[in-house]
Amino acid sequence: MLDIIRSNAQSFGVKVAFGVIILVFVFWGIGSFTETGNVNVVGTVNDEPITYQQFEMAYRNAEEAINQQSPRKKWTAEEKTQLGRQVFQTLVTETLINQEARRNNLDVSPYELRLYVGDMQIFQDEQGRFDPERYKKVLESSRQSPAQFEEDLTRRLLQEKMVAFVSAGSWSDVTEARARFNFLRQKRVIEYIYVPADSEKTAAYAPADADISKYYEEHKIEYAIPQKASVQYIEVDPLSIVKPESVTEEAARAWYERNKDRFNVPESVEVAHILVPVDKNAKEDAVAKAQEQVAAIEQELASGKDFAAVADVHNPPNAADKGGRIGWITRGMTVPAFEEAAFAAEQGVVTKPVRSEFGFHLILVSGRKPASTQTFAEAEASVRQAVAAEESRDKLSDILDALTEDNILGKPLAEAAKARGLEARESGLLSREELISTLKVTPEAAQTIMSTGVNQPLDVPLEAGEQYIIARVVENSPATFKSLDEVRSDVIARLRSAAGLEAAKTELEGVLKSAGTELADAWKKQLKLSEPVDRGASVKPFMPQAELEEAIFKAEARKWLPTVFTVATADGSGALICRVVQIQDPADQEWQQFEGIMVNLTQRERADGLFQAFMENLVSKSKILVRNQDIIDRKNM
Repeated sequence: MLDIIRSNAQSFGVKVAFGVIILVFVFWGIGSFTETGNVNVVGTVNDEPITYQQFEMAYRNAEEAINQQSPRKKWTAEEKTQLGRQVFQTLVTETLINQEARRNNLDVSPYELRLYVGDMQIFQDEQGRFDPERYKKVLESSRQSPAQFEEDLTRRLLQEKMVAFVSAGSWSDVTEARARFNFLRQKRVIEYIYVPADSEKTAAYAPADADISKYYEEHKIEYAIPQKASVQYIEVDPLSIVKPESVTEEAARAWYERNKDRFNVPESVEVAHILVPVDKNAKEDAVAKAQEQVAAIEQELASGKDFAAVADVHNPPNAADKGGRIGWITRGMTVPAFEEAAFAAEQGVVTKPVRSEFGFHLILVSGRKPASTQTFAEAEASVRQAVAAEESRDKLSDILDALTEDNILGKPLAEAAKARGLEARESGLLSREELISTLKVTPEAAQTIMSTGVNQPLDVPLEAGEQYIIARVVENSPATFKSLDEVRSDVIARLRSAAGLEAAKTELEGVLKSAGTELADAWKKQLKLSEPVDRGASVKPFMPQAELEEAIFKAEARKWLPTVFTVATADGSGALICRVVQIQDPADQEWQQFEGIMVNLTQRERADGLFQAFMENLVSKSKILVRNQDIIDRKNM
């Protein structure tokens, strides 16, 4: 729940602020960082303390947010240290920004705070009004008091003000934005000659035994057979030790009552729309033209035409499904203007035109479901799964300890698994990489398996993705190489291919020497024209070739590139020479669609650059002391 509240309460600017500071703290413990021991204070920023309580609360909040996204996450000591340092860096950032805000007489008034909280959807009722009871209930479920939340939010809003204050001097330049757009969206057409590494021309090429042996020795690693091991193992899913069907109805009902809020179903409407796109920053003539289109569509609908049929004619690509259908939506799923109109609309009646950042919408609501709470009967299956998962986590340690003990004592794993409702399996011979991909074990665990003798148990459970495995090595084969006799035909084929490619390159090098004057007629006939190539995309029909793609967008028009490029197709490899014959900048119509986005992006990057420079300067002048490294690094915690 806390992450939802934070997502409502934190702007892009503040996120940028926290991102920038990471760039400043390049080396941990160097520069203005000094460690001195103090149990109650984790660090100081210009003599202002970051207390143990502040740090612990911030750490727990960050940890909880990650655990909500990855419920089965198992924290390593290194990950805890990394998170602790990130949390400390964030607290240092917050403190520096707050200090600078105070220095510049910036604050957040109670009125501003009240307005901001009132606008947060998570605290609003079905009519979009602030609900004090819902406010308290949401905070209680997040284990926060209103005072704590408002203090935290005030601090964040102050930081946001500071970001805006520092970035106020940034400005946007339409010319710069257009130049950047042209750069990103420019296409180029090339004229090229391609000569394949023709195996038929080199079929008669018979490499000497010495060349074959030399190639084999130089590329022996490519013919390596890695060490392999086979393990018998038991897979233990932390959330499946207890089966949902074994949960009693009494336990399930009690859990349902404790967690009833999880089964609230918000009000929803089923909607379709017709969109006439126009950028939110479009000029007046473009807006007027869009309004004329909307009016014409309204006339079509008024004449009795079917909404779905009209939508299919007028909607741009990806605006909606067939018939303009969007489907069922709840509050918060769409942009505010669209949402407000959809939930206020009368069912079966097309709305008046609604303007959003995407353009003008005509909305048709075809269904409506009021807010409700799933009954126990409706939610029973998911409730039983949740209870089973909780009970499974509680029993996990005991199960793993018992299975590990049986494994160390040499008891048959099949019997140990069966006694606990599990199953023993055998992996078959797998390499280290195959163990990682097949069993989902960590690289360290795979190496442990490889270094364990045959019929020997692994004395600890291994992490395997979101599960654990108890394993015993049952077979092991050492690393070796395929013999030259086994791979001779492959080596010969490779040598012939290399000879063919070298011949093709030599041939085209000769063509390049004469290309400055006039191509021979035979080569003119082999000239081909590519499709327009996007920046960063490959030249069809060739596979991606970074050197070629980069050279094309650096080249002058009509000049042959001085390099013979090695390229590959689905049928094989070859050599290529080329020149750019056409440079296509994006059309004005395309620019008009993206002008607002690109201008905003340019403005935002200027603002980010200003703020980054400000923060780097602020840190360089500040005295930041680490007073308790062990707490930050989560040592023995």
